[in-house]
Amino acid sequence: MLEGGALKVAIVHRVDRGEEDNLSELRELCRTAGYEVVYELKQVRPPHPEYHIGPGKVEELKKAVKVLGIEKVVFENELKPVQEYNLAKELKVPILTRTKLILEIFSLHASSLEAKLQIKLAELKYELSRAKEKVRLAKKGEQPGFHGLGAYEADVYYDEIHRRIVSISRKLENIKKHMDLIRLERRKRGLPMISLAGYTNAGKSTLFNALARENVPVDSRLFTTLTPTTRVVRLAGKPVFLSDTVGFIKNLPTLLVEAFYATLREIALSDLILLVADASDPANKLKEKIETSLQTLYNIGAHDVPILLVLNKVDLVDRDELELRIEELDLDLPHVIISAKYGWGLDELQEKVSELLKGFIKVETTLPYTEETAKILDEIFRNSRVDFLNYEDEFIRVRAEMPIQLAEKIRRKFDNGGFKVIR
Repeated sequence: MLEGGALKVAIVHRVDRGEEDNLSELRELCRTAGYEVVYELKQVRPPHPEYHIGPGKVEELKKAVKVLGIEKVVFENELKPVQEYNLAKELKVPILTRTKLILEIFSLHASSLEAKLQIKLAELKYELSRAKEKVRLAKKGEQPGFHGLGAYEADVYYDEIHRRIVSISRKLENIKKHMDLIRLERRKRGLPMISLAGYTNAGKSTLFNALARENVPVDSRLFTTLTPTTRVVRLAGKPVFLSDTVGFIKNLPTLLVEAFYATLREIALSDLILLVADASDPANKLKEKIETSLQTLYNIGAHDVPILLVLNKVDLVDRDELELRIEELDLDLPHVIISAKYGWGLDELQEKVSELLKGFIKVETTLPYTEETAKILDEIFRNSRVDFLNYEDEFIRVRAEMPIQLAEKIRRKFDNGGFKVIR
């Protein structure tokens, strides 16, 4: 953001015949980055080797840059280094691709060391993939001084990027080991892990706050959440780990999926995924975003995890219209309708989650009056939904829905004939 107002940008999308443009989402990404979109350009044609768009459209852009005071041009398309260079030379302003724009947004929102390292790794990998072409151009003398590179400096530049990638990858590997230990400790408690996933800006963080009684940042801009937040919460009385995760987006660059793999892997290791979608989106957009989210889940290895579709923001849409949208979706997924903002439908959501969780069983048992029993009771209260507890003369009678691991522990330690599983 510049002093005195947002930096003015133009957005461009070259599409093939029959392909829809993605300018509305690119506009939203620009807003999130703090830019003001003052000009939009779409062109239907095959990619031009020199500029990606046609020379006529380059001239059109050049006029708009001059008249509207445009300070950057953002392309939805991926550009070759030579195309980026040619455009910057003609337009006299910096050129951004969608990937670079998303990296910029991620940098704005990164708060944890892990997120910052992941973003830096993605930036370096992006640069490395283009460095060879930049080096080639610099050595041939076609683009002397391109990004300040001479022929000798270009070699050093390439090696330096590679060295930094290796260094950051090592640091991330150490963080991953630490996160694996945390995950192992969580597993020891026997509580299921539930991940909130879905398209960015669907209301995941608002739902997380409503269920966990937390106050994680909520913003209408994209990618507010980059570092997962995990809390123990009770859903329909059952304690679970609930995790708020990074949002998905159409054509999420592969290098970002790779860089955030450890973070996204958390979703794939869940026992249940709450796939949050914005029910107020038009039917075609809603379907597209759900399909994008499902494809992303598949790509990160989460295709075997049960999914509950959570249609959020129903306060912004007519109920009859919503029912029609749900019919049009024709998705083979269980679903609930909620408004996380106003708390509508959260009881139904919790009951549905309770039905879908497989890691709990309902047991009834009797416990003797011993010091060890006090510790087990504390564990039962922390990790179970207790339906009945009665202190009788010779023992304590308990009926609770608890993790299978805890039930097995109680059966081994205290079973004197009073332990039974309730169907």
